[in-house]
Parts: sequence; structure tokens; C-alpha cells
Amino acid sequence: MSQAVEVKIKNTYDKKLKKDYHITVPHLVVDGKVNDYIAKIRGKFALKGFRKGHVPHEVIKEKYGPSIMADESDKIISDTMRKIISDNKLKLALSPKIEVKIFETGKDVEFTASLELYPHIPEIDLNKLKVEVKEAGIVQVDVDEALKKLLKFYRKWNAQDEACKAKLGDSVNIDYVGKIDKKEFEGGAAKGYQLELGSKSFIDNFEEQLVGKKKGDEIRVKVKFPKDYQKEEFAGKAAEFSVKINEVLTAEMPEITDEFVKNNFGMESREKLTDAVKKQVEDNYKNMSRTLFKKEFFDFLNKKYDFDLPAGLVEEQLKSLWAGVEEELKTNPNKFKNDKEKEKAKEKKRDLAERMIRCGMILSDVAQKNKIEVGNDDVNKELNKIFARFPGQEKAVTEYYQKNHSAVQQLRGSIIEEKTIDFVLTLPKLEKKKISLKEFDKIWKKSNEE
Repeated sequence: MSQAVEVKIKNTYDKKLKKDYHITVPHLVVDGKVNDYIAKIRGKFALKGFRKGHVPHEVIKEKYGPSIMADESDKIISDTMRKIISDNKLKLALSPKIEVKIFETGKDVEFTASLELYPHIPEIDLNKLKVEVKEAGIVQVDVDEALKKLLKFYRKWNAQDEACKAKLGDSVNIDYVGKIDKKEFEGGAAKGYQLELGSKSFIDNFEEQLVGKKKGDEIRVKVKFPKDYQKEEFAGKAAEFSVKINEVLTAEMPEITDEFVKNNFGMESREKLTDAVKKQVEDNYKNMSRTLFKKEFFDFLNKKYDFDLPAGLVEEQLKSLWAGVEEELKTNPNKFKNDKEKEKAKEKKRDLAERMIRCGMILSDVAQKNKIEVGNDDVNKELNKIFARFPGQEKAVTEYYQKNHSAVQQLRGSIIEEKTIDFVLTLPKLEKKKISLKEFDKIWKKSNEE
């Protein structure tokens, strides 16, 4: 009787996205496989005390039987799983979880297999896509503003006389000592510190309380540390700083001459610098536009196409997302007020995990139906980007991907996702809307807050 007939397969749990099986492999089948293997290798087998090829069958079996049985059982398990998947036309979302229940010489081998299945993806009609591409309309004023921000790094600070009152945009040279509960704290004091007012370098409204002050003024500045401040002992606490104004300084912007541009940027002229800044602004907002579209596209897909997801896949993604929170908790154990708040945050991560998986499956389906594929050139191009982020570590990066199959699959998944987004962005019926930079920044900020 064939092995396929003798192996007993029992479906113990049968749901849409999960199936469990109990498999029994009669010991005669396993023993037969062990004997067949020994017969195959015996002619070339060598063992001390015997001539090569003349080691008795039973001697080999007694000495190496358990390890041969383990190898042959693994093959039987793999063959059985392939049969189950093939016979039932199953599409797996994860590798089967195998648990060996009985594995002893002379006994039937018994094991269980738990399978998580890939869901049915509903038909996606991209012609009914209700997401618009928001494009920032870059005008000369926006380029001038970007140029101005760039030139801030080349400002000269000029000390003013005692009558000059500090305003936002000025800098002040200060000495300060901070106290919490009337006690000085580590890192809360400095002398001769230059602080630009309005830069938001210091916490709360510290800088605003120095506006209107003059050289020689001494001020008591009252602030409150944020609840999520990185140093646990300061989080949410009120502090008072004794501040002395040593100098008030105003900024002098450089004159953008061709010589200044050549010396500081290596370009021929102001015009070349302006063109370069304009291109950088356009490229930045083009990337931001794509990122914004991608988020809104995913929101649309997640809301419109609701289907069950493999629980194990969701748990894996959640574990990956929550690992970052666990790392943060090591340095900020008071990130959550209580277990309820922590659990609420975890549920949000679970929602994100489901969103990522659902949208990833939809994009994979769109890619397959539109013959969007990942070639070796795509992978090499992406690897070159990774090399650029880790200069001098190209060998280590290459070895990591050579040894880590799941990392390669993740990389390919990321590539196919981006190529599919590229495809969606070329759809003729996709609406595009040009908006001002100010309006775009407002939308972008809100999106990031969400």
C-alpha cells in the first residue's frame, strides 16, 4: 500500500482562514523509509572495524537509526504537507506550524499542522478610486523663502546696546540656573549660552518670556516639562529658571553675491543657487505629495475593502510594530499612565498592523493582475540605496540579505508596493489638485499628527 494511502490525515479545525490537521504516519512506513535509506548508502558506508561497504544493515540501524528516522520523518512531513496543500488547493499566508506529538522508535509518528490561509481579495476597481493627488504649486515666493532659510546658517550675529529690547528672531546670550521644587537639577544650568528666540530650542514658552528684555535684565522664567519628556524624573514637572541677559544680538543676513555663492556652495552664480534651491523644494514636495497620496490611498482601501485577515500574520506585524514601543519604554517607563492606556495604544498598533497587511495584500493583487513584477535590477537598485546609507558596510549588508531570506522577501515586497503605487499614479482617471504651499503644509501637518 502506498505511503499516501497509509498516512492518516484528519482535519481537526476548519475555518475560512485557518485549518488544523492531525497526521499519523504508521511506524511501518517510517521504518520502511529508514531501511530504504540504509540500503541506499550501505554500499559506500564506512565504519571502524568493518570493510567499506560491508557494514551490516542492523549495525548501521542500531547506531544511526534515530538520526536517519528524524531525517526521513522530516521528508514524510514535508511530503504530507505538500499533499494537503495541493489536494485542498490552499494558498498559505504563513509557513505551516508543525508540532510533533509522538516520535519514538517502533511507534507511529504523530504530528499536528496548523495552517493560516491567504484570504480572498475582492475585485478592486481602480477607476472608482476616490483619492486625489495633492500637488504643491511652487511659486517664486516659496523659493525665496527656502533660500532665506538656507542663508540663516550664514548669518552674523551683532551685539546691540543696552537699550535694545529682544524680539523674536533675535538671539540672547544668557546665564541660567533651573530649579525643580526649589532644587537645582542636572543639565539645568549654563553660562554664556546663545539662544535664538522663536527657535523652539527650549521647552514650553521659555523663549517667549525673554522677548522685550534688555542686556543686564534678570528674569524668572516659569515653565513646565512635557508629560512625555525623555527624562522620567522631569516629565510633567514645573520648573523655574533664573536667567540673566548678557547680550542681545540681531542677525545680519549675508549679501548673495556670485562670490559668496562660489565660496560657500561651489556654484557659479546666485542664479545657479536659486535654481538648485527651486529644484530641491520641488523634489521635496513631490516626495511629500507621493507620501500623502499613499497614506490617503491606503485609508481609502482599508475603509472600502473589508475582508478577514490571517490572525497569525496580524500578530507577527503587531509584534514588529510594538517592538519599537517596548524599546521606548526602556528609556521612558512612564510613557503610559496605566495598563489601560498602554492597552489602548497597543490596539491602535493592531489597527495599523491590519491596515498594513490588508493594503499590502490589495496592492499585491493589483500588481499580479497588471503584471507588475520585481526583477533583479529592481533589487540591485534598492540595495544600492541601502549601501549609500551604510557606506563602508556593503559587504556586511550583502551578507545579511544572502543569509536572511525573510529580509529579501520584505525588500521585494517593499519594491513591488512602490512600483504598484507608481502604476496607480499613472491612471488616467486619477484626479490631481494643485494647491498652495501653505495649504499643502497644513494638510501635511494634520496627516502626520494622525
